Amino acid sequence: MLNLYSGLFNKSLSHEYRLSLKIGVNGISYLIVDGMEKAVIFKQYILAKDESITNAVKTFFTGDSKMLLNYKSIKISLDSDYFTLIPERLFKEKDRELYLDKTARKKNNLDFVSDDYIPFNKSKLVYSWNKELINVLKNYFPSSRIFHLLNPLLRGWKKQSEIKEGKKIFLHVETGYFTISFFQEAELIFINRFHYKTASDFLYYVLLIFDQFELKPETSPVIISGELVENSEIYKKLFRYIRHLQFIPNIGYYDFNNAAFSNLTHYHHFDLYSLKLCE
Repeated sequence: MLNLYSGLFNKSLSHEYRLSLKIGVNGISYLIVDGMEKAVIFKQYILAKDESITNAVKTFFTGDSKMLLNYKSIKISLDSDYFTLIPERLFKEKDRELYLDKTARKKNNLDFVSDDYIPFNKSKLVYSWNKELINVLKNYFPSSRIFHLLNPLLRGWKKQSEIKEGKKIFLHVETGYFTISFFQEAELIFINRFHYKTASDFLYYVLLIFDQFELKPETSPVIISGELVENSEIYKKLFRYIRHLQFIPNIGYYDFNNAAFSNLTHYHHFDLYSLKLCE
């Protein structure tokens, strides 16, 4: 558990604060900011082995009184392996389950199927979640807006790709899996997710994408966010083959100029911060 408090939190002003909440496969994190975009509280909880995310959310919310307050806005991202991107011109809401049947997996009676609009490439991100988890979230946060985790990731990567155009690979790493995208001249060309057990697995999947798009490991940059550190075996293997590795810079959406956040590694939470971009 990681709890960082700026000392500025005022319960009576919660209606002026904004809450960003990420519920991932491996844990839960949230950020509360005030009306001036100053970070007030950051909190992270890592799931125990074999702990279900729904039970973890219930326990986490029950034990945190700040989850009971009213906020100016609440944005939530949920992660799921079951997703696909459909061009807007081909999308029909009545066929959402069919898209997942053909590209991700068959829906079961525990699934809640939804979609997000991705404006920069005019597509619909179709996905499924556990229905029980959705009900828990709606019970706590009836006015919240819920997105798939790929929505803020895609929007954040798009902004990064525009800083300096060219060919770029983005990696967002979680324990046991990672999401990879390829942007060329700030246009999304490819996105997928891979599960890995070893550093060699990880490297294999990344080089597979280099090979697929005829990218050169000596010149094509790879920009990393999420749960990866420089002294890890994965990073060392990547660096052996790919010369231009970099961690994604702090995107500057929020003001963390407080001693409480001095040791916060911002690229670890790129997905949480990028919720700001979701509409």
